Amino acid sequence: MMNKLRGTIVAIFAAGALACAALAMAQAVKRPPPVNAPYESRNAAILRPSDDRAIGVNVVRLINTAEAEYKSAHSGYATWSELYRSGLIAEHEKPGLMFGNLRLSEGPEVVPGWTLAMLVSVDNQSYELSLRNLQDLCQFSLFSDQRGLIFRGVVIDCSAALVPAHE
Repeated sequence: MMNKLRGTIVAIFAAGALACAALAMAQAVKRPPPVNAPYESRNAAILRPSDDRAIGVNVVRLINTAEAEYKSAHSGYATWSELYRSGLIAEHEKPGLMFGNLRLSEGPEVVPGWTLAMLVSVDNQSYELSLRNLQDLCQFSLFSDQRGLIFRGVVIDCSAALVPAHE
């Protein structure tokens, strides 16, 4: 009788532990936010290759990769114009490669809807870049430098209704 009672108590505790674990796992599952969610929630969603923001991230990754290669060959970083004309960008844009679908241009609008600003230090040992989405109402932007880290930003307290039209 005592063993049967002990077995029942152990089974109840095991079932309770499993229920708690299942609840914890269910809460940890991240679901994409609804389209009408606040910007911060939408921004946390995983980017798919077709997303406009994923294109921007890949542009910055490509530039960082090309800059690292340029510095290795020339002992310094390049301006955007120098980097573009060096052929390193074109080498990475070949079909079948990671950046094969980007087709960057030399102009400030390096891909349609995205404008690039890039500064290189006087001694060519550092650079900073910003890539801004011209079509995003909150001016979604990406920033990076010679460390290769990519940061994102938007207009502070952006609400689509408060952002003025582009000039």
